[in-house]
Amino acid sequence: MSVTARQLLAAADLGLELVAGASGLGRTDPIRWAHISEIPDPTPWLEGGELLLTTGLGVKDDADLQRRLIAGLDGVGCPAVGFGVGIWLDAVPQAMLDEADRRGLPLFTVPYEVPFIAVTRYVARRVFEAHDLGLRRALDLHRRMLAAVTSGGGSDEVLAVTARAIGGIDLTLFDAFGHVLARRSDSAATVDPTRLWAVLPPRPRARVRFVLGDRIVTAAPVRAADEVEAVLAVVSRAEPDDSQMLLLEQAVSAVAVALSRGVSARAQRRATVAAMLDDARTGRAGTNQLADRLTGLGLDPTAPYHVLAVAGPSGASPAMVCRAVEDVAGGDRIAAGPVEDLVHVVVQPADARVGHAVIAAARDRMLGALRVGRSNVRDDIGALATAQREAAAAVAHADEGTEVDVATLGVAGFLAGTGPPDAADAFVERMLGPLLDRDDGSAALLAGLRAYLAHGCRPGPAATQLRIHRHTLAYRLDRIGALTGRDPRDGTHLVAYGVALELLGQADRRDVSDP
Repeated sequence: MSVTARQLLAAADLGLELVAGASGLGRTDPIRWAHISEIPDPTPWLEGGELLLTTGLGVKDDADLQRRLIAGLDGVGCPAVGFGVGIWLDAVPQAMLDEADRRGLPLFTVPYEVPFIAVTRYVARRVFEAHDLGLRRALDLHRRMLAAVTSGGGSDEVLAVTARAIGGIDLTLFDAFGHVLARRSDSAATVDPTRLWAVLPPRPRARVRFVLGDRIVTAAPVRAADEVEAVLAVVSRAEPDDSQMLLLEQAVSAVAVALSRGVSARAQRRATVAAMLDDARTGRAGTNQLADRLTGLGLDPTAPYHVLAVAGPSGASPAMVCRAVEDVAGGDRIAAGPVEDLVHVVVQPADARVGHAVIAAARDRMLGALRVGRSNVRDDIGALATAQREAAAAVAHADEGTEVDVATLGVAGFLAGTGPPDAADAFVERMLGPLLDRDDGSAALLAGLRAYLAHGCRPGPAATQLRIHRHTLAYRLDRIGALTGRDPRDGTHLVAYGVALELLGQADRRDVSDP
């Protein structure tokens, strides 16, 4: 245990006498060290918590300096002041007494026959004893926490052990989304978890401390597998001291170990899903192999399914996005895994409500706005690669906080289901690339082609819409044919030109909508 001003004054062999600041004896601030100084303002060299010993040499002839010395020491958190009498002054100056009384800063005299080294030695001994006791308590707590974790007690038992060891605290363990994983209290007055989560910083990366009413809240992130998996919130009446913080760090470490079991299992499942999806996309696994692997994940390879592609906001890791999906959709009905910069999710049964539920839950849990793309419903596991392409094409058209069904994309959605992910871009390039590469006149050529097709290949109405002469339109169509090698007047190329213009228009609209 550390020493307070009241305990120091009770040391009979030192002969200390309180002469001012008696109202401050109720302070629980510990004396962390003893410092001797004779300069008028020693505060720049103090960190707070030091007992200051002085003979008053630096301020003995100036009442204003005497008052400023006491005020400065109180301002930096000095818990008490010792004044050595009989060396330069036979009594403490009245200005110092008055200022100490006004501020409630305990001020005591040290007899002439008691050297300052005796006081500093006493403080040092008590500080070292407190430090040693804290280490032994931490070691004992570590052993009990290790026993709780290895015996399967989990986070709840870890919090129970911590609450008993520290006393007078309320412990709540939240997951990264605000769900209460465990809660224990050794305090008569607890804080409602919903209220507590509302004031905690979202996904803190480091320990934070703040005041909530008449309580002090200390929140520590709990990491497992390099991710912040939980937040341990400690509510207490007084600010935890160093020994209590050491015990709390032990609790955070033990909780991390307890949580790591579940994290490892989830991470392994995600890796298995990611490998299966990648093998399906690249064709490395056949239908039978995919069926076996889906069965191993607890899903039915013969039942209908659809695939979601989920894009998280900036700063949200794939693991966090996977966790949100797993919590909302239920781990036994989905298979989620990271695929490049997206999270792909096989949903079974093919419930169209899952994507919207995931978006709503992510927003409620302060994960941020997700974008979701949904494939067509498939009943053949051999179409898993196609479903992934469709979902990826759909999410590319989704705004923040929305879901897009590939069935609403028209031609782009159709191409996503029949070719590789960049099939649409490749088709546009093949049909219109020579026009897009031109610096001058390309917009006019494309506008002419659109109008010509929109009016059923009738040049008169198309030219009227464009407000140009029919001969000008004819020239533009000739130029298009010369540049692309495909005459727009030839019925063989009309459908292909129409599809390419539609895909180009969708891409342009998507580019404009992107922030």
